[in-house]
Amino acid sequence: MQKSSTAIMPSFDLPGHFRPRHCSVLWQAPLNDWRKRLHEAAERWTGNHVPTVFFRADDIGAGGRAFEAICRLFRHHQTPIAMAVVPAWLSQVRKEQLFRSAPLEEPLWGWHQHGWRHVNWQRTGKKSEFGEQRPFEKQWRDIWQGRQKMEEIFLDRFIPVFTPPWNRLSPLTVKIVQQLNFRGISLAGPLPRGARQPSGLTNLRVQIDLHTRKSRDPEQDYLDLLDEITAMMGRKEPVGIMVHHQRMSLFAFDFLHELLTLLNHQSQVDLRGFRNILEKKDAR
Repeated sequence: MQKSSTAIMPSFDLPGHFRPRHCSVLWQAPLNDWRKRLHEAAERWTGNHVPTVFFRADDIGAGGRAFEAICRLFRHHQTPIAMAVVPAWLSQVRKEQLFRSAPLEEPLWGWHQHGWRHVNWQRTGKKSEFGEQRPFEKQWRDIWQGRQKMEEIFLDRFIPVFTPPWNRLSPLTVKIVQQLNFRGISLAGPLPRGARQPSGLTNLRVQIDLHTRKSRDPEQDYLDLLDEITAMMGRKEPVGIMVHHQRMSLFAFDFLHELLTLLNHQSQVDLRGFRNILEKKDAR
């Protein structure tokens, strides 16, 4: 597969020399026929089942070109996106930056809590801010103060959903989240082993990771991504697509624009935000 060039839509206001500091190999340069291959995959999205699809943007805490561009993109498509905000990152200046790009009164932005400081406290094993090596009291304090700050800043626009950094938490964390009256948790997988499914707490799972992909083979990874997107159309539970705007190249923005265009014109897909998904669940 040969590589060719493509350009992001001018309305997103990113210069041609724009480069993220970190970027998965897949998104470093456009692949030949990527758009054609995406459209061919979309032709296989039809069926009797209408999947619910949501987008979640992680590591929100400051403005900048990439954040402005992701907001313009989702506003262009009038598609909601769940903004996972790291509370400790929000200073007065950063709050103002966020609201310039994503005004609080706009209903598109699903402001919810992304841990407290996005710090790894695990001494061994995989990274986690709320892993099994942290005691209950420290976890409770961090999540509580994070929620207090979220409610102060986002008022009634705050959605009581907890996304743990690195998509990892312990069974203790699940208990704390329930005690603090969250309505949902958003993970990349099921609840951790040993955690019971609490009543009234929904796991809004993300099944597709767009921008923190680890493969070193961009051609195969692109085919794998298209297969993942096609497979999600058969799921009965809501399907989440995870976005990291800080890791998006021009190609990544262009791809996401094309994907949103297809999803919004596909009658077999129901695009929703966190609040709407939880309200729909309550109405059953």
